[in-house]
Amino acid sequence: MTMNSIAYNRTLFLEDNLPVLRGLDSDSIDLIATDPPFNKGVPAFTGTTKAGENVEFKDVWNWNDDVHVDWTNAILGKHPSLYAAIHAANMTAGYDMGAFLCWMAVRVLEMHRVLKPTGSIYLHCDPTASHYLKAMMDAIFGRKNFRNEVIWWYYNGSVTARRFYGRKHDVLFFYTKSGEYVFNADDIRIPYSPDSNWVKNWKSYPDAQYAPDERGKLAHDVFSIPSINNMAKERTGYPTQKPLALYKRIIKASSNPGDIVLDPFAGCATTCVAAEQLGRQWIGIDIREESGDVIRERLENEVNGSMAWDAIVRTPTTAPERTDDGEPVAPELAVVGRKRNARRISVSKLRGELVERDGLRCQGCGWVPNHADYLQVDHNKPRSLKGTDEMDNLALLCDPCNRKKSNKLTIHELRQARASDADWVMDEEWYGEVKWKR
Repeated sequence: MTMNSIAYNRTLFLEDNLPVLRGLDSDSIDLIATDPPFNKGVPAFTGTTKAGENVEFKDVWNWNDDVHVDWTNAILGKHPSLYAAIHAANMTAGYDMGAFLCWMAVRVLEMHRVLKPTGSIYLHCDPTASHYLKAMMDAIFGRKNFRNEVIWWYYNGSVTARRFYGRKHDVLFFYTKSGEYVFNADDIRIPYSPDSNWVKNWKSYPDAQYAPDERGKLAHDVFSIPSINNMAKERTGYPTQKPLALYKRIIKASSNPGDIVLDPFAGCATTCVAAEQLGRQWIGIDIREESGDVIRERLENEVNGSMAWDAIVRTPTTAPERTDDGEPVAPELAVVGRKRNARRISVSKLRGELVERDGLRCQGCGWVPNHADYLQVDHNKPRSLKGTDEMDNLALLCDPCNRKKSNKLTIHELRQARASDADWVMDEEWYGEVKWKR
């Protein structure tokens, strides 16, 4: 268990989950249980929370808007079987399905990386895209690590369909990172029905091995759990909210008390609340700012109202920084601009814009590489000092300068620090200022 993951217990990141996932250390998470978008083609799901806030989010994907060429190039080069799954979705279901799959794939690649070797993932979906997501999951986790296609049967509520069978189930794909994983079968036993003839008459069997276990029967892959009714205490008003009972069963089965549970699509925080109730550590990610208020309210109402959840739960709006010096598994998209009006571009394109503006050199020491790829994009004023992602606060640094600057120094302070380095010499010709070079 790395310090990176422990440090973020009871944290809900209010940010796109891709940069947050990139900021978590490898092999640091015990369980991922998440309910991502389903690609239903709905322009906007809407709902109203108990606090009267309006909730709206899209479930429509477009190849030109939601997929970056750097993603597809990297997937083609490093994960050809995954690229084949995405290409097949493009050819058989259209480029909207392929876009959804590619958008999901770069995130699931990071989820695979952050899971411990003993870790598991449950990916919630429905028949809209489940068969395409299954191919994606096989390509990333490997077919041998597929454990179950869990069916959540929400039997309550009426059926109104007259031209097809009423739709009353979702699908959850259960994968593990390896063959050695946690599964607590006894913790999720299902009580026997008191009307069961087998239970009533088991004493007639001469062999005691046929006696029913008092703890109940072992669980099967169909979860018969009702959806949330309008009067339920846990209901928040989110249009896609799932019941706590569903995610509590998953968490009991595939983690132990104290383990770290991650939900990269936290929404109304059902996974996080279930993890808290079961004594697990948890990390959530959701891009909607109102999610911070929702999770604190739910923890107060559904866990322990006497705890100071406003102070306990952290809701940072920036991604964490890895402590294991690892590389992301797919190309990163940089965020430029303020949050609500930000644009996302590939790091390579952003690097090119900064070279065009500032020239091909490190802004810390003045070193001129033979290629822009040797320079890294960093903040002039670090985020830890409330620096923004605006273009005028971004600059290019060589790797030694980036490491020395870390998240503690401004570039001006970095240049001053370089003055005391014996292996660096002055260069007074660069823009008429005192700069430093190797």
